[in-house]
Amino acid sequence: MIKKKIIVSLIILATLLTFCVGVTLAYLMTASDEVTNTFTVGKIELELTETTGADYALVPGKTVQKDPKITVKSGSESCWLFAELKKTNGFDEYVTYQVADGWTALDGYDGVYYRSVAKAETDFEYTILQNDCVTVKDTLTEEKMALITQNPTLTVYAYAVQSVNVATAEEAWGIMQTSLQE
Repeated sequence: MIKKKIIVSLIILATLLTFCVGVTLAYLMTASDEVTNTFTVGKIELELTETTGADYALVPGKTVQKDPKITVKSGSESCWLFAELKKTNGFDEYVTYQVADGWTALDGYDGVYYRSVAKAETDFEYTILQNDCVTVKDTLTEEKMALITQNPTLTVYAYAVQSVNVATAEEAWGIMQTSLQE
């Protein structure tokens, strides 16, 4: 009988100890608040505009208003911004221009200019040509004009590549060229 009382007492004691340990463990457990990370899609958005028209007369010595501008749109990521000026049909023989301040010629690429642009909080417009104009050379004569069989052209293109993880304009231009070839 005493053995039974001892066994029952031990069972009761073990049950009480288990309950106490369980309650104690409950007080030692906790959980943190959650942390939610949202990843939005980065973007670069450009707009190339010109308000002065598309057709111009070759008049020796005449300065012609030509105002191509690149706008980096609000919300765009930091980027390498490029302006490419492609000339055809002897353009350089008849017309001259200067690139606006802030642009740097990309070594090894005729007619390609770049600049570094910080993340755009608001739309920002970049002028491409100095004083928004080109000038017909005053050395252009009627005889030279009579020999023109195809009109000279100047075509402007705008490109941008993120600058995060792209260290140089040369590297960015390489990325852009690869993308354009695909």
